[in-house]
Amino acid sequence: MTKLSICIPVEPGNPAPVRLATELLHNAASDIEIIVAPYGDTCADADELYALAEKDARLRILPAAPLGISAANLWLGTVAAMAGEWVTVVRPNDILDPDVALFIAYAEEAVPGLDAYGWNSFQIDAAAPRHISACVAIPIQHHTLEISKDDMLETFFQWKDSSNVPKMPFGIYHAAIKRSLLETVLANSGERSWLTAYPQYEWSARVLLYAAKLGFSSRPLSASDVRPYQPVEAPSAVEGFPFNSSIGVTAAIAETQARVLHDLNIEWSGFNDNFIRACMLDCMFVHDETAFEEKAQAYYAAICDLEGGRLAPSFRPPYLPEPQADPRRGLHGRVLLVNRFIGNAVTAEEFFKLVRTMLTPVHLVKDVLDELPVSTVAANIALSGSHAA
Repeated sequence: MTKLSICIPVEPGNPAPVRLATELLHNAASDIEIIVAPYGDTCADADELYALAEKDARLRILPAAPLGISAANLWLGTVAAMAGEWVTVVRPNDILDPDVALFIAYAEEAVPGLDAYGWNSFQIDAAAPRHISACVAIPIQHHTLEISKDDMLETFFQWKDSSNVPKMPFGIYHAAIKRSLLETVLANSGERSWLTAYPQYEWSARVLLYAAKLGFSSRPLSASDVRPYQPVEAPSAVEGFPFNSSIGVTAAIAETQARVLHDLNIEWSGFNDNFIRACMLDCMFVHDETAFEEKAQAYYAAICDLEGGRLAPSFRPPYLPEPQADPRRGLHGRVLLVNRFIGNAVTAEEFFKLVRTMLTPVHLVKDVLDELPVSTVAANIALSGSHAA
């Protein structure tokens, strides 16, 4: 059986994944398959992609999904076609280490019984302003160790140490799960499942709840093409829950968490100071003053509607007319901070290809379970940012 199925749903506004597929298939010995799932005519003119599929049987292109299908259902249809032991999902403008299947094999040796595998993934916005100094953290370690599921449940559902999104390297987007876990997640889906425009967060929630054992690689294995969050007008499927995807990404994730837990008859308990801070950060990342005020008012109204508004006095996001500069460079603890535009890299693909030359080659990676305590590796989770929309 193929080690890894790499699923690439081609959503509206995304190009055909010609460059990504070509890069991943370059090594004829790679134990992978690539499944491309076009939405409508997104790949209709991609002659080069279809020619590549004719030459290499590891690339399969599914029939075009019908217009109007949700992103969540497009993803479900893509992963349903997988034939590998493991599965991951990336988007066409993202980049994945061509040796990722080998890293999964190493992870299975390092963490016996592993069924959910996560790694550091760079979050790269090609439209980021170049005149504002910014840095990206590159972990200098390459260990794969088991991570406490209890700790990750707290990190995700209690928003511990989060930005505007929780630190969560597990799921199916820029992470991988075993076929058995995929089947468990799908078997436990209900009528409120997958009612989201941003399926990566629902996959994270469900994978975390049903996974038996989590393994995490400090070594970055991918980079995602970050795009601005697009609000979706959709009320929460949980009656009376005030947060939804029309407000912002933080609210969308909270609604997803509440809906997934509701299916298990568990109350959402993430309404705390950590979550309020995440809501504030989601507002602070908006640098148009009018848009900032609208978002802040929407968050404030939702916060006031929950638990009698007890945390409303804590919600006071300051307006920032532009992103804050971060001039830090060099070694800081166990990460190397580099210029966001190092080597004139603009896109996620350009950045990862350049940084990959600095990383430990796959044939030199050796996982030693007791070399570092789990707490040390856990502290490095998602240093480059969580999986954003």
